[in-house]
Amino acid sequence: MDSRRYLGQAGMEAAVLPSRAAYLIAGGSAAGFRTAVTQASSRWGGMTEPIVEAHVSGLSQLHEQTVRIAKVEALVNIDADPFAAEEIAEGLGLPVVPFADMWKYGVVFTCSPAEVREFTDPAYAPIAASPTGPLWQLAAVGCVEPGLREHARISEREDEFGRCQLRDDTRIQDTVAQFGEYASTTPGHTSLVLWVVEGEGFADSLGFWNTRALRPVDTIDMPMLLLPGAGAVKHWLNFPEQVAHLLGSRPGHFAPDVALVSRSASPDQLLEIASVLGLEPTEDEPRAGARIPAPPARTAPFTFRTDLDPTAWVTLERHYGVPTSFDVQVFAEGPSTLRFAQPVRFNGRGRAGALVRVWGEPLLGLPARPSIAELVHPDARWRDGKLQLAFQPMPHQLAFRMTFPLLPQATERLLDDVATGHQLSSAGRLGTALAERADSSALLDPGVYEAAIALTTPRSKELLKRLKELRADGDPDADLAELAATWGGRSERRYLPADKLPNIRAEDRAAALEQLCVLGWAERGLESICPSCTSRSFVPLDQTSSSPQCPGCGAVSTYQSGGAPTAVHYRLDSFTDRASDNGLLPHLLVIAELCRRKPRSHFLPGTDVTFEDGTQEEVDIFGIWDGKVLSGEVKTSASEFNEAQLRRDVALSQRLGADVHLLASITPVDEAVRNAARELCDAAGLELEVLDQADLRPAAHKPAPATAADGLGWLRTATADLTELIEKGKPVSHGQVARVLKTASGGAAPVPGHIAAVSWALTEYGDDAADLLVRVLGVLDAAIHKHSAAGRKTG
Repeated sequence: MDSRRYLGQAGMEAAVLPSRAAYLIAGGSAAGFRTAVTQASSRWGGMTEPIVEAHVSGLSQLHEQTVRIAKVEALVNIDADPFAAEEIAEGLGLPVVPFADMWKYGVVFTCSPAEVREFTDPAYAPIAASPTGPLWQLAAVGCVEPGLREHARISEREDEFGRCQLRDDTRIQDTVAQFGEYASTTPGHTSLVLWVVEGEGFADSLGFWNTRALRPVDTIDMPMLLLPGAGAVKHWLNFPEQVAHLLGSRPGHFAPDVALVSRSASPDQLLEIASVLGLEPTEDEPRAGARIPAPPARTAPFTFRTDLDPTAWVTLERHYGVPTSFDVQVFAEGPSTLRFAQPVRFNGRGRAGALVRVWGEPLLGLPARPSIAELVHPDARWRDGKLQLAFQPMPHQLAFRMTFPLLPQATERLLDDVATGHQLSSAGRLGTALAERADSSALLDPGVYEAAIALTTPRSKELLKRLKELRADGDPDADLAELAATWGGRSERRYLPADKLPNIRAEDRAAALEQLCVLGWAERGLESICPSCTSRSFVPLDQTSSSPQCPGCGAVSTYQSGGAPTAVHYRLDSFTDRASDNGLLPHLLVIAELCRRKPRSHFLPGTDVTFEDGTQEEVDIFGIWDGKVLSGEVKTSASEFNEAQLRRDVALSQRLGADVHLLASITPVDEAVRNAARELCDAAGLELEVLDQADLRPAAHKPAPATAADGLGWLRTATADLTELIEKGKPVSHGQVARVLKTASGGAAPVPGHIAAVSWALTEYGDDAADLLVRVLGVLDAAIHKHSAAGRKTG
């Protein structure tokens, strides 16, 4: 028998992509650059793999940014210092792989470009550079190692490296077949980037390679060329015309036509190659983007600038992979099967490997922690906010099982990660039990929390004394719930009528008390007053009788006194009273507000935690807040957050592995406390979330005072409605008058005297009432028009 609980069908998405690396080379190492280009040229997605210089001091700011945006799986050390490579990898949160061992690690889940290329006619092989050729040629088109049977041809004609770039007919371009982004932020269409090399060209080749590595593969039009200087290009037959043809085929989304970039060419050398290509300088404001409908194609003369940095066009957020969508039947307490046809078509010529990233409804709200990934699948890991699995070989039809943990299960695993033991505290057990009985989000409603607090029976002195004795005896694990149960029965629970509730608006009192009854947290009853011993007692409604008996002296009592009407009283049930007496309602109130803001959340309202070193702590609130781990402290009064308390709380959140530290109080938290907490959280690497009175108990909305214009409008509405009723020839009752006046005034209850006055006037004028009201409408329309005109003049 299947023990799994079916949760329903959910939509999910997946993306298929190769594992990709960033290559570390020693500063200025042309040999390392050649090796990295050769390796990248042999890998699916290799054009998007950065090559960065690793110095003893680390990566440059630009190269670090490049690696982070590229979202690679690992660093491959070509010829950098191993210690520097380790430090760089640690700073980036990535593994580092020796070049000789690439086949052993996660970057192996890729394949040759031949496996994903859709057209393989050997007569039209793309161009490649020799591994020993000029650096700019390797960077521009990629290369193949001699002797390898690859679908590429090594060219020795310099001009061919320029022409094939214009057609995207290069070895390196082949590596992005069936590779793309399923989502990316792009600037739109941009100028053609023409990178110019003078001399040996290491810096330009490296800069061009990394800029192109970050260029969106299929979401924008951003042509890039890497060319030698004018001394070489001016001898390339018809090449200027071919460049002009490319420029003239592009719509006018952008300006200028060409961005000339170089780290080795002088300004005069850039002007010289621009002249060779027939480009004209411009000072027009640069722009990028797209327009609908597309503007006309560009025409000569084509323009250029030499002061543009293409880095800004490519250093944007993106998510790699070819996407697909599918449905999954989701189960709890067991695995669910994910089955879909993956979107990449492999040619089946080898053991092609790939990565699969999945995301969707069953994974929403789960923190991206390694232990949570293991709950879902033993081989899964979080990458780019998605769950990732590796496959080799990669079948066309994928079918694998994942277990989607519910948030309570994930919360338990998070505590297991950081503690040797944990359990709900005594207060936490009370709070959990209370929350399971009813939806505690009702505490956010006006007056409900205040009503529960007002009905809570004050803690007895004997209970406080006994608690202190237990603590003094070194018994920190005393069962507070049982102790409260023992002492809670020794005093009459507090009860109050609606009109005696403090700190609640009169119009909210009855509704708040009734809401507590709906929750099952309170009960209704009558107050019995004994004429003999004068004691007062609460009698639940279902236990009332015609002759109540005093529980003290046994005499016959009464439900009323002094001729006043019998009032309904309210009392918390014993369990809720005990939970509130232990301070649990503020915890539940805070949890309700957190869940209101982000429903994909789950929290424990009090947990005892034991750490590996034997220390024990209690955390008020711990759990998952829409994908983030939240931990923190709740106080009834913000005055309890002194410096020592703040340091203890933040340190505990940090030790619990939280992303967000919570500081919550029922009363206002002043700016000094907020600033002190923020400084501590910044030092601990935590986000800070503060909830106080303004968030938890916001002041009731007060309607804006009625203006003169409102009054005139209400009068006209009421007059028009009454006219319509009279013209129907039927008598107008008091009730109809009351409804008309209430509707016309925006829902406010009319004064009885107003109802009586209008009813009398309608009766007094009889058949002439309709004519009178029509005349009144005319007067009101004129008054409204005059008032509006006066308002426009003063405005």
